[in-house]
Amino acid sequence: MPLKKINLNNFRSFDNLTKTLGTKNLILGKNGAGKSSLLEAIFFLFKSKSFRTSSLNSLINFDSPNLLAEGLFNDSKISIYKEKGGRLKNLSESPEIKKIILPMVINNFSLNLLEAPKENRRSFVDYLLFHVEQDYKKNYSYFKKALAQRNRALKKGSLNEVKSWTNVFVDSSLLITKSKLNLITFFIENFGSFLASIDLPERLKKKYEAVTIKYYQGWEENLLEELREVYSKDKIRGYSSLGPQTSDLSIKINSQDSGNILSRGEQKVLILLIYLFFINNKYESNIDEFILLVDDLPSELDDINLEIALKALRKTKYQLFITSLERIEKYEFDCVIDL
Repeated sequence: MPLKKINLNNFRSFDNLTKTLGTKNLILGKNGAGKSSLLEAIFFLFKSKSFRTSSLNSLINFDSPNLLAEGLFNDSKISIYKEKGGRLKNLSESPEIKKIILPMVINNFSLNLLEAPKENRRSFVDYLLFHVEQDYKKNYSYFKKALAQRNRALKKGSLNEVKSWTNVFVDSSLLITKSKLNLITFFIENFGSFLASIDLPERLKKKYEAVTIKYYQGWEENLLEELREVYSKDKIRGYSSLGPQTSDLSIKINSQDSGNILSRGEQKVLILLIYLFFINNKYESNIDEFILLVDDLPSELDDINLEIALKALRKTKYQLFITSLERIEKYEFDCVIDL
């Protein structure tokens, strides 16, 4: 169910913009033309939020009091209206579409996952699970509340409160960690066969096949016992030093940091392939379709790595949007949008 047309009124720099869309779309334009803003508008239509800012008011054109964004399908429409300082209004004729189509943003921020702080890698795993496991968002909120309350009790120095919230914290930690471990196990068991389906140069194929992923859950074996052991130090710190909030995902090649083996371009292609693996396999998702929003793909990719990335993207069956400063000759797009 691809998005057929988008209408934008007073969204970012667009006063009035109407574009007919295809299945494989290339968005062209100079810096500042609004390429990323168009991706942002598509994301906004489905998620009612931005992937660039937490301030929805900043999405409204500077000189305008409101914005309207509409997305048209073959026989249905979704639309959002927002006034400055007012609440967002969903005017969609078919709101159920938003539950079965997920926009997935792939940009320089996400493709730098290997070099990013571990907080970014935690967010990556959480983001995937929010959308592929029905109860994860609820369980994650349960965990975040328990963590905040336990930290508050530690700062107060209230032993009874700490004990009370420690039990809730441990239960919720085990719950979300089980989901994370299941997801990572699924990846480890199936990523090799996915790589085999991609036409990779032999030198790069060997490197990627040697990839190993390890997940540090945030404690060693028994979270409850280990929290008791570090209680005195945590009381001084005023926060919980063990738990999923300290977890990390490490990606290595032959036991070495991938950054020591892969070039920057090869790292970006690897992360792109990891994204595409989860998108194409859908894991346990209740999502029917994805929309891939790939921002500035050619950036920092030489011709060889760009061609590999495009070959991988060509295999996806989902609607695709790629932004670029220049035309990409090695890929057939059925729609080119000039901004």
